[in-house]
Amino acid sequence: MKHFLKGTAKAALAGLIAASMLAGAAKAELYKVTSIAPGMSPFVVNTAISKVVNTHVEGVEFQVRATGAATKHMVDAAMGKVDFLFGSPTINWLMANRIGPFKDMEAAPELEKQVGMIFSYQIGPYHYVTRADSGIETMNDLRGKKVFAGPPGGAAKGVVLRAIEQSTGIKPEEMDVQTFGFDAAIQAFQDDKIDVIVLPTNVPSPAVQQFALTKKIRILDVDVTKMKINAATGGTVNTIAAGAYGENHVSGDARTHGAIVNFSAGLHVPEEVVYQVTKAIWENLGEIHETAQWMPSTITKEGGLALIAGRLHPGAERYYREAGWAIPEAVTFQ
Repeated sequence: MKHFLKGTAKAALAGLIAASMLAGAAKAELYKVTSIAPGMSPFVVNTAISKVVNTHVEGVEFQVRATGAATKHMVDAAMGKVDFLFGSPTINWLMANRIGPFKDMEAAPELEKQVGMIFSYQIGPYHYVTRADSGIETMNDLRGKKVFAGPPGGAAKGVVLRAIEQSTGIKPEEMDVQTFGFDAAIQAFQDDKIDVIVLPTNVPSPAVQQFALTKKIRILDVDVTKMKINAATGGTVNTIAAGAYGENHVSGDARTHGAIVNFSAGLHVPEEVVYQVTKAIWENLGEIHETAQWMPSTITKEGGLALIAGRLHPGAERYYREAGWAIPEAVTFQ
């Protein structure tokens, strides 16, 4: 009888412990984090942040999704359909002024006001990649070629098509502009189905490294002196060094353009949650830096508030004020 009672007590205790653990797990609130395709800088950044948050922020669980264009993610965050996202000053500008994919969206300027930045970083240089045997040696050879400039309706596509026209005079209608998403475009280039792929990503890019494993590649030089690079929307001038992708990278130093982008949250996300997330990011920066070779020079305290697009999320602003950061004035886009 004693053994039976002991066994029953043990079983009851185990049940209570399990129930307690389940109750604790149930308390974690799930937050949706959106990004562009795996292998691209924002996906690596958002995944690294999610790992840190899931480890260090009690009661908060991040789940990363890498589908669709960043322009849609911004609208979804503004409407409360997703919570944290990869953001870009260019998208703020497009929304605030109803340009490009937002030209017919009357609510776009008001929706733009519903997203707040957490920190900024460099997305990396735009890689204009072609096969070494494609016959394309300069940007002026793109006329009539199959070119992936970015996902349909995405901000990157508009940036790239403007860059090509400004630097070469070649208009979008003079090329066979592909309509893939990033994932499909990377596979299509790998399968030699398109001539040029343009990817905004830090060096070394996992996707471009993969290309260079199976074929000789050329990264095209962009005449940035002919471009209208707007620092207010995050535009930068960059260089991809010769040989950055090994022996199969056959071209020399390539000038190109880049952009300051950001990690942001919809204003519907509670201030306390964003405060704790922001704190976890900066207090565990070493863990984030371990995730990619380029990360230590990309996510930095020096560049974290380099460009505040629209506004800081109140939770992030609270953290920076308490931590004694100098907070520059936000850039507005109307």
